[in-house]
Amino acid sequence: MADNKKALEKAILSIKTSGEKQAIKSMKPILQAYKRSLDDVRTDIAKIYMEYTVDNALKISKQQRLAVLKELEKKLVSQAKELGAIDVEVTTNILEDSYKDTYYKTAFLLDTGVKTGIDFALLRPEMVKAAVTIPIEGKMFSDRIWDNKTLLVNRVRRDVEQAVISGKSVERLARQIKNTFGSSAYESQRLISNEVARCMSQAQDEIYKNSDVVEQVMFSATLDNKTSNICQDLDGNTYDKTDNYPSIPDGTHVGCRSCYVPVIKDWKLSTRRDNSTGETIPYQTYSEWSKDKGI
Repeated sequence: MADNKKALEKAILSIKTSGEKQAIKSMKPILQAYKRSLDDVRTDIAKIYMEYTVDNALKISKQQRLAVLKELEKKLVSQAKELGAIDVEVTTNILEDSYKDTYYKTAFLLDTGVKTGIDFALLRPEMVKAAVTIPIEGKMFSDRIWDNKTLLVNRVRRDVEQAVISGKSVERLARQIKNTFGSSAYESQRLISNEVARCMSQAQDEIYKNSDVVEQVMFSATLDNKTSNICQDLDGNTYDKTDNYPSIPDGTHVGCRSCYVPVIKDWKLSTRRDNSTGETIPYQTYSEWSKDKGI
């Protein structure tokens, strides 16, 4: 029984880990958009310096500076709108895919380990959308994305204004702008990682609470030198599935890698032997199972 419990916990953690890795891969279009925008901004700044540099010194009047900053800000706002639109679209797709994949893979895992099939609802697009667009502290994830882009515009404008006033070299300003964009890209990645954790946790909670075979859930922390004190203290705690137990990540912390594992009395992963390789493999693959279920 202990081996079955350990196997179930390992399999649930595997769903979470694979989902996180896929989300990271899917962020690529956002990072590419940041790079394009950074290149454009650095080109615009180089042009400003070329126009107003005399005898290797930046010479620009207050009136010229205001005009330059106004024009630059218009371009920054335009780029931020484009960047934000890409960010929202890609993030939405990542979250919806994370929710659906986690929901069905968790259902598959439970279904393959019990004698009678579990009951679960096939997801409709509106159900998925509702699950991933829940406001947190009064804000949708898209609101936070746009807040991040507004902050980026303000930071770049401030960086350029201060550099022009102080006569900072174009090379130093270029490095500063790169760091500013890097910080904004990191915030986008951090937001996605946190929202993915929330969506995956919600999807598994949905399966657990609507399944008769799940009686309790157990908090399972990823135990290593990065594990937070919160998750260390919660690790191994069990709750009735109807309890108001700490949610992940809102009830734990940003960047939480923990998850809840279902506690099922008679769960035992059904397997068979592959005579061609001698390996033990599941009776059904996920693709075979999902096809049978009409997913």
